[in-house]
Amino acid sequence: MTTATHPTTRSVAVIGAGLAGTGAALALTRAGFRVDLYSDRTREALRDDVPATGTAILFGASRTADAEIIADRYADNPAAHFSAGAAGLAGDSSNSSDSTGVASFPASYTYEAQSVDARLRADDRLAAFLDLADTTGNRFLVDPVTPDSLDTIAGTHDLTLVATGKAGLADAFATDTDRTPYTGPQRHLLTVTATGLPSDHVFTGRTGGTQSDRLTDTDGNPANNSLLSLHEEGEVFAGPYLHKDGLASWVLLAWAKPGTATEQAFHSTSDAASALQTLKDLHHREFPDIADDIDRLQPVESDPHSWLKGAVTPRVRRPVGETASGHLVAALGDTAIAVDPIAGQGAQLGDRQVAALTAGLTAAASDGKEWDATLLTDLFERHWEDHGRAGVAVTSLFLGDPLYAEVAGAFFGNAGADPAYATGLFNLFSEPAPAITLRTAADVARYVDAFRKVTA
Repeated sequence: MTTATHPTTRSVAVIGAGLAGTGAALALTRAGFRVDLYSDRTREALRDDVPATGTAILFGASRTADAEIIADRYADNPAAHFSAGAAGLAGDSSNSSDSTGVASFPASYTYEAQSVDARLRADDRLAAFLDLADTTGNRFLVDPVTPDSLDTIAGTHDLTLVATGKAGLADAFATDTDRTPYTGPQRHLLTVTATGLPSDHVFTGRTGGTQSDRLTDTDGNPANNSLLSLHEEGEVFAGPYLHKDGLASWVLLAWAKPGTATEQAFHSTSDAASALQTLKDLHHREFPDIADDIDRLQPVESDPHSWLKGAVTPRVRRPVGETASGHLVAALGDTAIAVDPIAGQGAQLGDRQVAALTAGLTAAASDGKEWDATLLTDLFERHWEDHGRAGVAVTSLFLGDPLYAEVAGAFFGNAGADPAYATGLFNLFSEPAPAITLRTAADVARYVDAFRKVTA
């Protein structure tokens, strides 16, 4: 990738050095702009002293946007990929071949998902940004930004992007109540990264066969697989995961519905070991078909931050705000659109916004146009129509929103007998746009027809 130049270089401040912030800083640097990247932590602390705030899994289509930001360093690492899944529904033996009481079905993907620790992805971007600093004059500034200092920063840059996540400086942007589907968290979260199983492990209790009988993608190639497990009080995702220290590992990401015993169990965790044990106990209680496999997992001893608990209030914010002195600031990543991670849309939306924003700002600068509120709003509206709206919709579907009750019933009720339903369901992680219009079982039937050839 090369770095462009502009006759009159415009300046950009990026606040926040997470995945979206470092991605924007790198992409805008390569587009030829002068960039100052602000962080409240050093590079080493960002990588080693904080938990990953999400799995940052890229499901298929979003990898194109990611490649526009940074070259893919992990394409040849099998520990970072999966392209099949095995779903399980607790308390229903209708599709179970044994007495576990777990209905299950495999799903072949039409794409390859890439699963890399968000801390490693962000560090890759920061490293590339720093490598260009000597020739661009761009800066990485370890300086916590307050509302007052944000005002000063915005007054000395042509554009200031706020990518600090879901709290703090996000208050500079009003909530878009028309696009925000909920007023509070819909799930409580518990996640932990663990080692002990190879990335190509076969969960024979769910898939049948032996360890040599791997699931396949839609081209018939043997594939690493993920797990999606649903029970009355929540959900669990498990998948191969490349840990920040280069370890082939597995990530467990679990959700608990508010007010349940599972939520209380999540609250009681205090470290990686207790988080992992809580999820092992949950599997023995709800998913005995894979519990013995999960028991083989162990905490990453070198990483005390390999776990996280909390809750997300899904929220869409207005894309442009003002500081106390009236300087414009623009929202980026989770600051702009915060979604529950249940459908894996957060990192994907961030990558897509960064790629499109960089292209839009570059085009405007080349045409001599101002980076004003109108332009920034227009660029966000395009992002919303192209990706944001769909990301919010598919998240609501997987959260079990009543709007999608018939849709969910159609997918899960038919996937065990018809592979097209299974593949179509998991394709929504990669290409969520159909979720905008899916409302009935008939809608789902028409949608999955497109997957019959690839699952035949």
